[in-house]
Amino acid sequence: MDLEWDRLKVFYYVAKEKSITRAAQHLRTFQPSVTRSIQQLEHQAKSKLFIRNPRGLILTKQGEILFERVCNMMVELELATNEISGTADQVSGELTITTTYGYASTVLFKYISDFSKRYPDIILHIICDDQDLDLTKKEADVAIRPHDINITKLEQLFLHKRKLQLFASEKYLSNKGIPESVEDLDNHKLIIFNKKNSIIANSGNADWILGLGTTPDRRRNPVMTTNSVEFLAQMAQSELGIIGLSNDSSLIEKYKLKRILPHVEGPEIDMCYVYPTSLKNLKIVNLLGSYLKKTYNEAYLFMDSTKACPENN
Repeated sequence: MDLEWDRLKVFYYVAKEKSITRAAQHLRTFQPSVTRSIQQLEHQAKSKLFIRNPRGLILTKQGEILFERVCNMMVELELATNEISGTADQVSGELTITTTYGYASTVLFKYISDFSKRYPDIILHIICDDQDLDLTKKEADVAIRPHDINITKLEQLFLHKRKLQLFASEKYLSNKGIPESVEDLDNHKLIIFNKKNSIIANSGNADWILGLGTTPDRRRNPVMTTNSVEFLAQMAQSELGIIGLSNDSSLIEKYKLKRILPHVEGPEIDMCYVYPTSLKNLKIVNLLGSYLKKTYNEAYLFMDSTKACPENN
């Protein structure tokens, strides 16, 4: 099936704007032309791509699949256009980014440092805070945080999926034994991240280890709680117990932690690049979002491919 690029571009902006009218304004064309392009694309794809609801046009499952692919194409096109035209190196200005302490120090630093080297005329201000700053009140320009289905006045660009897994030090496992099932966790010491009113705690993921393989009336008790992800990993390295970390955390390698119960996956967290709708046409905002989307895609595809490869004997 050969889908025309012009129709895919129209589809992208309709999905992004959730409106035929706003997409037409962005594309500087007429509404009937946009409607016709969507109808032709749906006919060509043999699938309905949008449904209407009070909040605007919503993607169907088939539409979501197509939108994810087209997003990647648009990101690549924007970066390529900037590089070819030479405008990428000419972007300058200041941008304030907010995210959690743990995410900034264990994941974001790897990507934001490369961005700063590539665009030296852009000054970034990183605000670490475990509570949501109000972007609509300009407490920050953009945020990198978990997806929130209740957001209405902010744009959310999906970056990557974080998977929480179980880890411990080799010495701890050597002394206490390696758990072979979630029920075995009853015989082990557990350390959890716990910070009241934090983004992570509010997402319901902070104490997920305590309920693995149990019923609500017999949840386990942790041996320790902490509001620092770094301290959490340090305690695991010190043979105090088992912890939960995201699979992309640099702390796993830093503290030489070993994954246990590899068949067990904890909650998944969709991380997004979030910014006010009023800033969606600001070049510096789009440039950082496009860059992070591209580099995250490459990094996480590589991560998945290495995990899928059998170990060499």
